[in-house]
Amino acid sequence: MGEIDEKPFLKVCRQRFSGENVELEQAMLCSKWQKTLKDPSWYPFKRVGTGEKMKEVVDEEDEKLKNLRKEWGEEVKNAVKTALVELNEFNPSGRYTVPVLWNFEQERKATLKEGIAHMIKEIKTRKRKLT
Repeated sequence: MGEIDEKPFLKVCRQRFSGENVELEQAMLCSKWQKTLKDPSWYPFKRVGTGEKMKEVVDEEDEKLKNLRKEWGEEVKNAVKTALVELNEFNPSGRYTVPVLWNFEQERKATLKEGIAHMIKEIKTRKRKLT
């Protein structure tokens, strides 16, 4: 959780650059924004709601996010925004990425039951290969 999805960055870099520069530019851009996410002095959140229903949401008027959208597009901004939300939800104090069991087929966090079922399947597959 908290890792930037690189696909939107790759898409926009393919539109702007050619050849070997595409992957280099994409890697540099992702790296820059992953580092920015970890900067504790940048806190692009605001509180909305009242009382017990108050929650933090990403402030769409944050200058860095507005400039990111203007320069690289909505999809790139949304990838950064998603990573921000994940970091704030899973590790707001440290702002570092947290490994999470993931269900890639359904693009969501996996349940413990799904994780155990996957591990059992892997063990059975490995046993068959050894025999």
